[in-house]
Amino acid sequence: MGSVSFNGGHFRKLWNVELEEFRDHLLRLSSESRHLRFGAEVSDTFIEDYASHALDSNCRVWGFFGPRGNLRGTGELKSFPKKPDCAEAAFTVEDRYRGQGVGSELLSRIIRSARNRDIHHLYLNCLSENLVMQSVARKFQADLTFDQGDVVCDLKPSHATALTRLGEVIEDSSGLVYGVLDLQHRWVDSHLQ
Repeated sequence: MGSVSFNGGHFRKLWNVELEEFRDHLLRLSSESRHLRFGAEVSDTFIEDYASHALDSNCRVWGFFGPRGNLRGTGELKSFPKKPDCAEAAFTVEDRYRGQGVGSELLSRIIRSARNRDIHHLYLNCLSENLVMQSVARKFQADLTFDQGDVVCDLKPSHATALTRLGEVIEDSSGLVYGVLDLQHRWVDSHLQ
C-alpha cells in the first residue's frame, strides 16, 4: 500500500476541500454504474446532495487519482455512531479505469482503516447483478448473503497491529504531498482551458 504510483495514478484520502471533485466523479459515472453503486437510478440532484455530505465526521473517503490529479475512483468507509464496531463500505470506479485492480486496492485501504478503528463488521451492500463487487468482496473473504435481489457482503477485519496503524499514518503523510500535486495539476489544467 502507500501512495505509490498505480497504473499512472495514485491513492490517497480525500480532503474536505475536494467535495467538488468527489461530486464530479460521481456525476461522470455511467447510468449503469450509478445504478450499481446506489441500487437504483439516481439523478444528478441526488448525487449532488449525496456528495455534499460525503466527508462528514462519520465518513472517510479514499480516492484513486489519475495521472493529472483527477479523481477516477473512490472508496468510502462510513461508521455507524450507534454501533461503533460496525461500518459500511462502498466504492466506485469510472468505466475506463475498471478491471485494473483499482476497486480491490480501494477496498484494501478501507479494510485496513476499519481494522485501525476496531470495526469488526464491515458491510458492503450491492445488487445481485453486481458480480464485480461480489468478486472483489470474495477476495477479502467476505460472507455473502443473498436476499430479494440484494447482496450483503460481511467482511470481518482482523485486529489492528502496530504495522497497520503505522502504514495508515505513513500513507496519510505521503498523501499530503500527492494532494498538493493534484491540486496543482487541476489548477493548471483549469487555467489552460
